[in-house]
Amino acid sequence: MNVTMACIAGEEIHRQWDAGRFTGKALGSRTTPFGPSGETFLVDSDQPLYLLPRYGAGMAKTPIHRVNHRANLYALKDLGVVQVLSWAPGGAVTHDFSIGEAVVLDDLIDQTYLRAKTFFEDSPLGYLREFPVFCPSLRRVSCEVLDAMKLHHHCTGIAAVREGPRMETPAEVRMLGSLGAQVVTHHFVPEVFLAKELELCYGAICYPVNYAETGSRHRPFASGELFNNLSQRSDRERLNLTLANMEPFLRQLATAVASMKKECECDQTMARNKGAYGLSEDWHEWFKN
Repeated sequence: MNVTMACIAGEEIHRQWDAGRFTGKALGSRTTPFGPSGETFLVDSDQPLYLLPRYGAGMAKTPIHRVNHRANLYALKDLGVVQVLSWAPGGAVTHDFSIGEAVVLDDLIDQTYLRAKTFFEDSPLGYLREFPVFCPSLRRVSCEVLDAMKLHHHCTGIAAVREGPRMETPAEVRMLGSLGAQVVTHHFVPEVFLAKELELCYGAICYPVNYAETGSRHRPFASGELFNNLSQRSDRERLNLTLANMEPFLRQLATAVASMKKECECDQTMARNKGAYGLSEDWHEWFKN
């Protein structure tokens, strides 16, 4: 069976793999022209999928600005992956989002500055349109699966991606809110840009684990809470529920993606470059120029 979907996430993968929630085969790191990738895991399922942690766990955790995103995306493409779902935590900037809700992103604001954001630093091949930012087909199917599982979620959301590893200041969060950001995170960039250069479908789910720092003592309203009172317990329960459902969600998503109706042009993002520069149909050759 062809394995065409992968999930990139963080320590959640190690925790759930170690707990036996995911079973399969640890494939280790892959060698790429951009260095070694993170380790990959092949998950046993009705529709198998790959998992790729961005970094290790505990003190082995790589700072986010030093993650080798180019090697990771190259490795997944080389494995035959077509769809990539990225999963990561963030902080809620807007009070419309609650801790633990899954936010299927549809746009982002890139505020990173240390990361390699293209495979093609010495050529014009990285000059690509960024609309839509995320794959519409993968976004739609992700929302359908979340709906079916009755998990708290939003089908649109704008993330501000900051460099990290430090958290944002209150003034920075207020600035991000004024720019239209609804969540702030240190993830998804440059993965989303690199995926376009490899003609991959890329979707992203951000789940708030805290309210971004504004200095306010106001606690946001969570729908369904009695008397508009959002307790620490309900925060924790909602977050734990989302994390506990990561494994069944990914299994159901992999099955849905395998038969989904294609509504995107993600596999054509390099079409103009192929015509203008005579690129080979073999994508491996793009990196030998």
